[in-house]
Amino acid sequence: MKQIIYEIKSQPLIAAVTVIGTALAIFLMMVVVMLQQVKVIPIAPESDRDRMLYVSGVSFSYGPDDNPYYSSGNSKMASPIAQEFGEDLPGAEGTTVSQGSHESVLIAVAGQPSFETDMRQTDEKFFTVYSFRFLAGKSFDEADVKSHLPKAVISESVARDTYGNADDAVGKELLIDEVPHTVTGVVADVSPVADHAYAQVWVPIEETDPTDFWEQIGLGSYILAIKAESPDKFKEIGDEINRRVEIVKSRYSDKENFVYDIQGAPYTQADETLHYGGSKPNPSAERRQRLIIYSILLLIPAINLSSMTRSRLRRRTSEIGVRRAFGCTRLRVITDILTENFVITLAGSLIGLFACLIFGSLLFDAVFTGGWFTTYAVKATVSFSSLLNWGMFAYAILFCFILNLLSTGIPAWRASRINPVEAINSSNR
Repeated sequence: MKQIIYEIKSQPLIAAVTVIGTALAIFLMMVVVMLQQVKVIPIAPESDRDRMLYVSGVSFSYGPDDNPYYSSGNSKMASPIAQEFGEDLPGAEGTTVSQGSHESVLIAVAGQPSFETDMRQTDEKFFTVYSFRFLAGKSFDEADVKSHLPKAVISESVARDTYGNADDAVGKELLIDEVPHTVTGVVADVSPVADHAYAQVWVPIEETDPTDFWEQIGLGSYILAIKAESPDKFKEIGDEINRRVEIVKSRYSDKENFVYDIQGAPYTQADETLHYGGSKPNPSAERRQRLIIYSILLLIPAINLSSMTRSRLRRRTSEIGVRRAFGCTRLRVITDILTENFVITLAGSLIGLFACLIFGSLLFDAVFTGGWFTTYAVKATVSFSSLLNWGMFAYAILFCFILNLLSTGIPAWRASRINPVEAINSSNR
C-alpha cells in the first residue's frame, strides 16, 4: 500500500486521470446495469418481485378461413378465464386479476374542471398481492367487485388535486369519464416503474359481456399475477396453470382450428420484462445483447487507460530493472503492477458507482422512464436504498477487475520482460 501511495504522489496527474477515467467508465456501465435492475429489484408496491409470476398474454386462432370471426394473433385474457387460472392455486400465497395496462380517463369532482389520469381495473385482491400503503380508507371488497359497483381507490396526488388531502377524499364522489364513483381509499403514489401495479385510479373489473364473441373464447384485456409462497413453488404453480389451460382448450374441442396458448407462461418478473406481444421471452438473446454492450463500454476505456498505464510504467523502467536484477520474478512484477492498478481502478470504480446511484436517485424520472408511458404528471422515483444493493456492488467490482486486466495486463507483461541491464542503463542516459 505504501508503494501505491508513493506512486500516486509521484505521478498525481496520471493517477488522477486514471481514477477519473475509470469512474466515468464504471458510471456509464452502471447506468446500463441500473436500467436492467429497476425492472427486477423490489420497488413498492411491487415489493415481492422475486416471488411473482405472471400470465399476461395468449396466442389464439379460431375457425375456418371463411368464418366471419376467423382471426389469429395475440391478446390478453378475459377476466373469467384469468380468475379460473388463479383460483385456489396450490403453492400461491395470493393471486390477482387486473387490466394488463392502465388506460387514460377523465376525472373530476363537482364544480371543478376535469383532468386526464391513468386508471386500472382490478379485483379486490390486487391491494394485498401488491403492498399498497393506504393513507386513508380501504380498498373495495369482493362484494363490490362481484356487483361491479362504481367504487374507486385513488392515489395521494389525485386526492390532493381533487379534494385537498387524503382524509377528505374517502366517501366522496368522483366522476370517472362522467360516471360517478365512490372513493373507498387513498394510497401513496405509485412509481410508473412498478408497471404492473401502477395507476392513479383503481376501479373494480368491468362486468363480462356474455354476448361478446371474443370473451366467449377467453380473450380480453386482463392478466393474472401470482405471488408464490416461495420461488421453490414456481414449477408447481406452472404445472397447475398449464393443466388448467388444457381444461379451457377442451371446452372448445368442437371449434375448428381453435388454438389457445399462454406462450410459455407463467413468467417470472425477469422473464416478464422480456415478454412483448406474441414473442416468448428469450433470456439467452437478452444476455448476449447485454454482453455486447458491456464489452463495448469496457473495451473503449480500457484502451485509453492502457496508454496511461504504459506511460506510468515507462517512468518506472529503472525501478523494475533493479527489482529484476535482485531476483524478482516476472510473475511477481506482473502481480505487483496489477495489484497497484487494481487499487487505483477500484477507487475510480467506487466513485463511479456512487455517482451513478446519486445520479439515479435524483434524476431517475428524467433518465429512466422513457419506456413507461403515463398520462398523469407523476414522477417516476426510486429510492437510493433500493438501488444500493449487493448486486450493484458485485457488478462494479467485476467490471473494475475486468477493466484492470484489460488496461494493465499487456503493459504489465511487457514490463516484466524488460532486460534488467538495459533498464538500469536507460535511466543513466
